[in-house]
Amino acid sequence: MKEHKKRIQRENRLLWVGIVLLAVFIVVGGEFWNELGFLHSYQMTDRARQMQSILLFGFLVYFIIRLVMNKKKLKNPFQMEADSRRQQDERRLLVGEKAAKLSGDLTLVGLTLAVFVTSLYNMDMFNALYYTLLGCVLLRAGSWFYYSRKY
Repeated sequence: MKEHKKRIQRENRLLWVGIVLLAVFIVVGGEFWNELGFLHSYQMTDRARQMQSILLFGFLVYFIIRLVMNKKKLKNPFQMEADSRRQQDERRLLVGEKAAKLSGDLTLVGLTLAVFVTSLYNMDMFNALYYTLLGCVLLRAGSWFYYSRKY
């Protein structure tokens, strides 16, 4: 139980760091966007700018909600015990591992098909997808080597 409490406290510290970094990035990005050397706001599409705003604001809201929920858990020992049991549930862990493996495999198949199709008509998109696929394959191989040595 003490280990679970320490994990929640460590997560709360990381959430505070994330909230501060996001707030700083939102303020600095909003004020000095054009001076930072990124893509000029006139060249960026509205959809790209909206996506950035939604992601930044969404993560900020998520971090705050998660922080509030963790603080409630720390005050209520029954809720913290129930959460600890849920975190250690073997069935839930197994289902999560199987779902992650399947989604990773399907992502690699989808990216491979997208790389092939885009290689026929758009080189910029092909390069972006190709390096994304390469990164995913390297991440998968690195994870496999890490866990094969660990277990």
